[in-house]
Amino acid sequence: MNKLMTGSLALVVLILTACTSSKPGAFEKVDEDPAANSVQYRFNPTTVNKQALAQNVERYCTERGFDKVDPIKPQKSRLPGLMTIWYQCNYSIKS
Repeated sequence: MNKLMTGSLALVVLILTACTSSKPGAFEKVDEDPAANSVQYRFNPTTVNKQALAQNVERYCTERGFDKVDPIKPQKSRLPGLMTIWYQCNYSIKS
């Protein structure tokens, strides 16, 4: 029974990793926190299209009325080979 659970878990992790890597740009939005005006993405660091990811985050923030995006340090994902990163939407200071 324990081997069956371990095998099933490994299969799920493999499928999720493949799904993220096969998406256009090799990234996907996985969470958002409206109270903190932030969004989290999971990506494959070796195949990610950084420009497409940046445009996606900028569009997300712009649609919510913000004009600045601040990345928060990337971290390793729970899924092997992937990374996660939070971005916070802000207003730029204008004088």
